[in-house]
Amino acid sequence: MAQVPIAFNEVLNLQQLGVPETSIKHGLTTMESDKWIVCVEPSQVTLVDLANNAQVTRRPIQAEAAIMNPVSNILALRSGTTLQIFNLDAKAKMKSHTITEPVVFWKWTSAQNLALVSAKSVYHWALSGQDAPVKMFDRHTTIGPQTQIINYQVSPDGKWCLLGGISAGAQGGVNGNMQLYSIEKKVSQPLQGHAASFATIKVPGRDDPAQILCFHEKKQESPPGEPPKLFVMEVGRDPAKGAPFRLAPVPIPVPPDAAADFPVSLVVDAKHEISFLLTKMGYLYMFDLHTAKALYRAKITQDTIFVTCAQQSSGAVFGVTVRKGQVFRVMLNGAALIPYIVSTLRDNNLAIQLAGRLGLPGAENLYAAEFERLISARNVLEAAKLVSNSGGALRTPATIARFQQIPAEPGSPQPVFQYFSTLLEHGKLNEQESLELAKPVLQQGRPQLMEKWLKDDKLQCSEALGDLIMPNDIGMALSVYLRAECHAKAINCFVQRGEYDKIVPYSSSVGFSMDYSSMLSQLLFSNPQGALDLAKGLVNAEGGP
Repeated sequence: MAQVPIAFNEVLNLQQLGVPETSIKHGLTTMESDKWIVCVEPSQVTLVDLANNAQVTRRPIQAEAAIMNPVSNILALRSGTTLQIFNLDAKAKMKSHTITEPVVFWKWTSAQNLALVSAKSVYHWALSGQDAPVKMFDRHTTIGPQTQIINYQVSPDGKWCLLGGISAGAQGGVNGNMQLYSIEKKVSQPLQGHAASFATIKVPGRDDPAQILCFHEKKQESPPGEPPKLFVMEVGRDPAKGAPFRLAPVPIPVPPDAAADFPVSLVVDAKHEISFLLTKMGYLYMFDLHTAKALYRAKITQDTIFVTCAQQSSGAVFGVTVRKGQVFRVMLNGAALIPYIVSTLRDNNLAIQLAGRLGLPGAENLYAAEFERLISARNVLEAAKLVSNSGGALRTPATIARFQQIPAEPGSPQPVFQYFSTLLEHGKLNEQESLELAKPVLQQGRPQLMEKWLKDDKLQCSEALGDLIMPNDIGMALSVYLRAECHAKAINCFVQRGEYDKIVPYSSSVGFSMDYSSMLSQLLFSNPQGALDLAKGLVNAEGGP
């Protein structure tokens, strides 16, 4: 059986830790990060320390809701209209406030800000200082008091807010509505859908990252059977930098038995730039944020996952099931992704893109076949880009030779230079590439290019590269030998440059032993001043020569 492109397991169970099932539901159990799960029980608050083997602490606190800061051991409590924030490490109250409107939803949007949603408005309460919560905006009419709020987020640049909720629809359905609000422009855009998330991705060909909004759309007036769509669009880009990144909406492959299903959460794996969509019926969808294409779909549980969070270090997503309290962990199975796309999705272009972007195995044959097609078509630039994006799959001496064999078009640079130029734009050359680029550059008498690439750390320094440069520029060769840790040849460069006073300090710093007696004997006849400088270095050397 072929491997699937996700890894899925149950990491713990809240009921087994003593949390009653009546407390394992929306509003009473929260998970703001992979550090803590907080459960409000009738006469206590239970804290599960995920960073410490799920150690359980129960505090005799009566509260309607409790929520832990995503970074620090700072707990916010809510009872009626009274809000309090405590530093658990310092065992001290940090601040409190009595709000005029009951809070129906709250969430830490960062380590420094707690968002509060009332029936009418959205407020931000800064952790620092003693200021009262600040009203940010009013809820849109499409997301009015009859809507249950299940999501609130602030964009990475702090300039956009997204409020999301669900409400009863026609014929027993569940409508989803969201409100995208621009803090700078103070305007709202209503969206019809159930789940969304902000993310930052690196778009190929751009220097600046793209801040995107990824969201599920299902319009209430859509005809029966029309699938929902996934949107990916950039928000907040400076128009002077160019058009924003935006993808055409892509239909979500909902299975026939889930026509009435709807998403409850959309979580971004920032490490791999993919997203996970989890639904009421327990389905999981995985999407590529660069294409909006669905990578995988599976039913992972019979229960509803009502709270989720991302783990930044691994890209994993945690989820908790309602009442049962199973805590699941889902993450990308990188080793299986590309073979799955090739064999099951049969999308070779997508496989090539993801393998290159994420550095995953499985596309080697695809790369080779696509490279041959592009080379045969004399599409040098696209072939170079393919190699650059292939990780190490095509970065071989044979590939260099193929570009060297292609004759140059009139008025165009040599294909091998186009190849190296493309590689340099995307990163650092390997040892063989550095050598093959250095040969013609030095032959053309352009050492300033070598100096620039070395300064920018674009070349792999090696003994062979130093040997190649040595006849042209001893100082540059010395720089290469030093980085490549070729100690004997570095010392020879010091000798060639007459820098005898640097030999002993350098040898001592790298733990290199050499025959100073022979060197002194030779210098006494050929360079008495050099012998004196070397002798001074030996006398002053810490611990002796």
